[in-house]
Amino acid sequence: MFQHGLMILNYRPKTAKSFLTHVGSYLRLASDKISKTLYVSLALNDNNVIDCRNDLQKIVPAIYVEAHRRAPLLDVRVLHHSYYRNEMISKKRSLQFRPQILFTNEQWKDDLLRQYLSKLNLADDHSNMSIVSLSSNHSSISDPVNHESSLISDQVYDNVCIGGTFDNLHNGHKILLSTAQLKCNRSLTIGVTNEQMLTTKILPELIESCEKRIHSLNLYLNDVDPYIHYNVCEISDPFGPAIVDPTLEAIIVSEETIRGGEKINEIRISKGMKPLKIDVIKLLQDDHKESGVEENKVSSSSLRIRKLGTLLKPPEPRPNLPDKPYLIGLTGMIASGKSSIAKKLETLGAGIINVDKLAHKTYQSSDMPAYKKIVETFGKDILDDNGQINRIKLGKIVFDDEAKLKLLNSFVWPEVRRLLQLEIDQMKTKYRVIVLEIALLIENYRMDQVHQVWLTILNQKEVVRRLMERNQLSESDALKRIEKIMPCKQKMPYANVIFCTQWEEEFTMEQVKRAWKMLNEQFVK
Repeated sequence: MFQHGLMILNYRPKTAKSFLTHVGSYLRLASDKISKTLYVSLALNDNNVIDCRNDLQKIVPAIYVEAHRRAPLLDVRVLHHSYYRNEMISKKRSLQFRPQILFTNEQWKDDLLRQYLSKLNLADDHSNMSIVSLSSNHSSISDPVNHESSLISDQVYDNVCIGGTFDNLHNGHKILLSTAQLKCNRSLTIGVTNEQMLTTKILPELIESCEKRIHSLNLYLNDVDPYIHYNVCEISDPFGPAIVDPTLEAIIVSEETIRGGEKINEIRISKGMKPLKIDVIKLLQDDHKESGVEENKVSSSSLRIRKLGTLLKPPEPRPNLPDKPYLIGLTGMIASGKSSIAKKLETLGAGIINVDKLAHKTYQSSDMPAYKKIVETFGKDILDDNGQINRIKLGKIVFDDEAKLKLLNSFVWPEVRRLLQLEIDQMKTKYRVIVLEIALLIENYRMDQVHQVWLTILNQKEVVRRLMERNQLSESDALKRIEKIMPCKQKMPYANVIFCTQWEEEFTMEQVKRAWKMLNEQFVK
């Protein structure tokens, strides 16, 4: 299996339909031999560049549609060439990834192939690449999906703009980007939504920073088409440069964002600016949905949902811990469903220790080690009528003051450590995996005491609702409680696996089963 490959497809304009009937099987064949990136380069056998370019506006998006259908796990990148714009630019391109295998749908003479590869700065790689003839593999023919939009023109412009989040770059994004690139002669402006605009997105915690998304987008754009100028910028509203840049001529939108394009034109006209031409692409429908909570279109939201319960980050070595039992630290946002996840893991065979309940034991009665220190520090007002510490009263004190919370932990944790080790010693002969439910695992830097960190996340609106119901708090008190806790976004870098209990119990169980299967296949001896 190779990591990266190049597919050179000889293409004659006006034969689009017959050409596309083979592309799906070509991509499927490539996906059997490549694990990561496949570059597709169209070798045009026609001198009529204008006709070619109009054709390419249909062919290139269609290739991405077939890539989604036939090779959904491959990062397919259709290369654009300088002559598409009737320009012979001497600039040599350099691909981000070096192909190790070459696919061709027609036989090439060796000197002509080397000459063609030199345009991609790959002439020196020729002798080292394995070559696969697609024509000799008797590829099957299949009807391509008609993805052409009736709301897109053949017109091209000097300066074009688009906008989006561009998280988890997928084939739907690539259709939008390639359409914009092929319609653009000079400059493509792309607005990338910043973090403030993502709060209503599904699983915003899993979205990379705006800076990283812009960096990844620039790498991709220049890899595919380095012959135009890119202005990729952060935007904090739905309009960005589109309502202030008078040089822009057109905007490319999807079927669901047409109204956004129309609103931009209303603002431009109110400012005395020329309205933008609006070209509309069709949404790419998802043929590979993995659960009922995913969207029907190909979307970054669905890709983020698919990450739940999977290994996002390899665990760090823990030479301080024995291999058995394998310890999982289950932590997360308050009221995010940690106990629910723990119960599901227990049904699958894990031993469960609620470390937070162990902490409560350390001050449960007056003869416990931490009791006296807590009462002396926080006063007798925290006691109930039976002389026991009222956790709700204590919680209101410490959650409003970070210093007091740290002080409470300093009283409790030395004894918790002792009790925890006793529990582990009792359970280790019965369980290969023990899950430690610890609310403040990351805040208290206890990550080195477990083999992996599993994190539960949940949107703030639902957390507030659960806190109000469970802890009998007002909305303002619930929000105060949340504000005092480390945000999930800051915990994410430490997490090996992430869960979200936002949906039905059945989908939460799917996540847990996925994580349990991964754990037993890869780590538990």
